Amino acid sequence: MLVKAFQILDLFTDARPSWTQAELVRETSLPRSTLGRLVRFLAARGYLFDEHGRYRLGFAAVDLGRRAQVQFNLVDLLDDLLEYLAQTTGETVMLTAYDEAQSRVVCLAQIPSRQGGLRVFENVGAAFPLHCGASSKAVLAFLPQKQIDTVLMGDLRPFNQQAKARSVEELRTEIHAIQTCGYTISHEETYPGVAGFGVPILTPGGRPLGSFAVAAPLQRTDDANVEHYLEQLRHVASQSSLRLSGRGAPLNGE
Repeated sequence: MLVKAFQILDLFTDARPSWTQAELVRETSLPRSTLGRLVRFLAARGYLFDEHGRYRLGFAAVDLGRRAQVQFNLVDLLDDLLEYLAQTTGETVMLTAYDEAQSRVVCLAQIPSRQGGLRVFENVGAAFPLHCGASSKAVLAFLPQKQIDTVLMGDLRPFNQQAKARSVEELRTEIHAIQTCGYTISHEETYPGVAGFGVPILTPGGRPLGSFAVAAPLQRTDDANVEHYLEQLRHVASQSSLRLSGRGAPLNGE
């Protein structure tokens, strides 16, 4: 019964926040009597709220999410993956979090390049709009379509004032490509002379919490280096997904 209860709760998303019992029966294929008992059980304990025959997540579900958020620290969970990425790429690496309220990503942690000569450096707390840069667009591409559309209808001025503004059509094409391949590459979208490479950090449900990114001077982005950066980014993205699903382990335990 617990699995069936979670099957119901998982259907309540930003894109579909309310359901009738008849709709839940069709979506879950549960017997009507079974689903009715589960819905009444969840509503009685505050996990669902009955709004004239349509159900929404209730205050108990909201409070559970709030408590999980307070206890959840993305840096503590993924810091060894960030260190691994820094060691294997030799470039500046960054861990970001998705700030939904401000429609941006925020740098939670960064490790500067260990290479001599030109290096890229970013401050913890720096924020980037969702339409600019690899770390941002890795998040944007995996948001619900309604949120993507909202971003694309907003202010699309480039973060790097020397960069060319991207059209809505260009961004839609790029977003589709990111959704297909799972990573993004940008050139001088945040700073002149810098290329960025990013992958999303996804929940088991496919929602982005943030991103991993590598930033490198353009002169160190030949084909071999780019493929290496992307290989390492795909690895840490895979490991982060496993951890968020409760199946991952520290890198030194792999």
